[in-house]
This record gives sequence, C-alpha cells and structure tokens, in this order.
Amino acid sequence: MRVLLYARYSTDLQDPLSIDTQLTMCRRELAQRKWTEVGCYTDGAQSGATIHRAGLQALLAAVGTGGVDVVFADAMDRVLRSQADIASLRKTEVPRHPPCHT
Repeated sequence: MRVLLYARYSTDLQDPLSIDTQLTMCRRELAQRKWTEVGCYTDGAQSGATIHRAGLQALLAAVGTGGVDVVFADAMDRVLRSQADIASLRKTEVPRHPPCHT
C-alpha cells in the first residue's frame, strides 16, 4: 500500500514536537503493516475546524494526482473534525479519494 501521512497540532500553545510524535506512531504502524510511505504533510498551530490548511491542501492535491492507496493519520481529528467536512471532501474535493486510516 502506498501511503500519505498527515499530522497536525492545534494551537501555538501546544508542543510542536507533537507532530514528530504523531508521525513516529504512524510510521511504526506502517512498518507493522508493511505499507510504504510516499509522502508526508503537516500543519502546525492550525485548527482542525477548517479545511483551509496548507498541509491538508497539499495532501489533497497529492491525492488528486493518484499513486496513493491510503491516507494515514494518528487520529481522524488530526485530519478533519466535522463529519460534514469529511462528506464534503468525498463529494467535491477528491472524487477518487483513498481511504483514511488511523
């Protein structure tokens, strides 16, 4: 499986190392599953309440070009918080989206 990783922390009051911790946990899981990381995107001090984040937008663009089987994050709320945003992305932004695993 070809995997894009995504990690995010919410505010400038949180530890930026949180992204490193999330990615380490994701990479451990990828190794266990024998999946291949093909890209990694992050957003620091960005709320999950909006899809207008540079790292998320870059990830979506990469998904749109193909060559990705799975988007992987430590937790779904790192990618998106709202079920409405998830549904909206599936319908409009990335019509051939890969599944998102956490």
